[in-house]
Amino acid sequence: MTAARKPASEFTKAANAAVLDHLAFDDERDFADMSRGLIAPLPAGGVIRDARGEVVFDGTVFDYVDGPAPDTVNPSLWRQSRIIKHAGLFQVCDRIYQVRNHDIANVTIVEGDGGLVIVDVGTTTECTRAAMELYYAHRPQRLPVVAVIYTHPHLDHYGGVLAVTTPEDVAAGKVAILAPGENFDKYALGENVICGNVMSRRAAHAFGSLLPPGEQGFVSAGIGIRTGGGRTAYIPPTDHITRTGEERVLAGLTFQFQMAPDTEAPEEMHLYIPELKALTCAENANHSLHNIQTLRGARTRDAANFARYLDEAIELWGADAEVHYGPHTWPVWGNENVTEFLASQRDTYKYLHDQTLRLANHGLTPIEIAESFELPEALGRAWWNRGYHGTVHHNARSVYAKELGWYDGNPMHLYPLPEGESGRRYVEAIGGAERVVALAREAVEAGEYRWAAELAGRAVYADPTHTAAREIQADAYEQLGYQAEGPQWRHVFLTAAQELREGPPRRRPFTSGGRGTVAAMPMDSLLDFIAVRLNGPRAADIDLAIDLDVRDVPTPYSLKVARGVLNHWRRPGTDPDLTLTLDRSTLVDALFRPGAFDEALAEGRIDAKGDVTAFHRLVELLDHFNPVFDLLGPHAD
Repeated sequence: MTAARKPASEFTKAANAAVLDHLAFDDERDFADMSRGLIAPLPAGGVIRDARGEVVFDGTVFDYVDGPAPDTVNPSLWRQSRIIKHAGLFQVCDRIYQVRNHDIANVTIVEGDGGLVIVDVGTTTECTRAAMELYYAHRPQRLPVVAVIYTHPHLDHYGGVLAVTTPEDVAAGKVAILAPGENFDKYALGENVICGNVMSRRAAHAFGSLLPPGEQGFVSAGIGIRTGGGRTAYIPPTDHITRTGEERVLAGLTFQFQMAPDTEAPEEMHLYIPELKALTCAENANHSLHNIQTLRGARTRDAANFARYLDEAIELWGADAEVHYGPHTWPVWGNENVTEFLASQRDTYKYLHDQTLRLANHGLTPIEIAESFELPEALGRAWWNRGYHGTVHHNARSVYAKELGWYDGNPMHLYPLPEGESGRRYVEAIGGAERVVALAREAVEAGEYRWAAELAGRAVYADPTHTAAREIQADAYEQLGYQAEGPQWRHVFLTAAQELREGPPRRRPFTSGGRGTVAAMPMDSLLDFIAVRLNGPRAADIDLAIDLDVRDVPTPYSLKVARGVLNHWRRPGTDPDLTLTLDRSTLVDALFRPGAFDEALAEGRIDAKGDVTAFHRLVELLDHFNPVFDLLGPHAD
């Protein structure tokens, strides 16, 4: 049963109305730019289906996003959502086309001489296939794809690759796949798998995938309308760009590359096509402030590097670029506008970095810095610097964490009690759960939603079954969500309210670490993932060693479990309990599917020498993660 959502309070209405006086809502240039170059909207009203006829993306559910902002949506977020809901095929400039808002990320199609170069391929096969079908339906020549460029190793930029090419064509040299850095595989697959369970659970909150569309629910993802559903895949790069200044000629066009590591991703690159005077700074420049630390969870990024590499891009190409296009949001046209856009974003990230550390050097803590932090008006009022992905508040705290770590210098935060224990003690000190709930209710009635959420949260941690505490915390989160400009803050608050009322979701969220992704992992990363799944306390007294001769891997591997740790090496072991010869897919199946090892052994797909129970013992020591664990209450290992 779905619990009823509550309307905006008078305090929320006033907070959202104040936004209208603070920002330049009379500036509507972005609306014109978003529709510029439109060739055709998405067919079928924006509905995309998979091969079984199941809907994987439905743009019609956003038809309501129009007109003045409702009381339950921050007007700035509503404005951004009205812009990005427009979906279809657009011409960016001569030879460059984009399909936008069929997914959270754009697909960019560059027409060369006799072939296409695809810059970032979206999240899923189904949504990217729909993008390519729309492109081919409106272009006179059905040119083949000759190259794919991954600008960085995030799923929404490589997951749809099977819609534009095949592993066979890549292996045959018919299609090149270019990507930044020598460690692209590691970052693309490692981030999405090794921390995939917790990241996917948190991403479901941050990206609003559990919320129904509507004025009291999901409005947009801010940098794109919404992530599409369907299957994801990965084909490793065949050409690694490793230094600024490298060039490639693809389909007769020159692509110049600039490395931008440790920015929005550990490996990222910008690229410029001089014949077209077209630049993309990948996801380092958007019509939004980006994350220095994502709410879904990822390595903390370097705000100084955002600024450094945007400045370098201006130095390299600022005098010539006539258009900037990106994998999210919409392009910027005209040399003066492009350089102002990049310089404004550069200065925003540099201000965040430098002023956070200035305040830290004065002794302010991360939350004190975030509470006092404001961008200068020239930066903060620019629409492209508003917090539709990252926010100033959590980015300032992230800069502190990047440079100084999680500890703020106060010993009170060095060795705190776990939340469940501290919750019980706070509730007891205040006078019991009913007293805490009464105080939280008073705070809600006074519009003090942050304090109400903290108070009620103590009672929830003390007793996760306390219905009144959960309800009052949900009420507080709901109003905070309605007021949030950042869609990820909105989604986190509203999803938390929903789960406090209804419990965790019954269905598994979209996962970034599916079986196809695991199967594509390099052996080192695969074994790293197995090591993370090893239950150390249960394995503390276990000693076993297994050699792996994987048929499609040139190097033999060995692994050893001892003292609760799984180590692995690119060499045979000295005295293994078991040696297995098998292919990679059989190994992955055996590690993840109960009974698969014995089936493959009986069918002759595994050659085993030694004690086969060693593999059984290994698998028995591997944890299986709950994909819908509770984010809002205490936990036990």
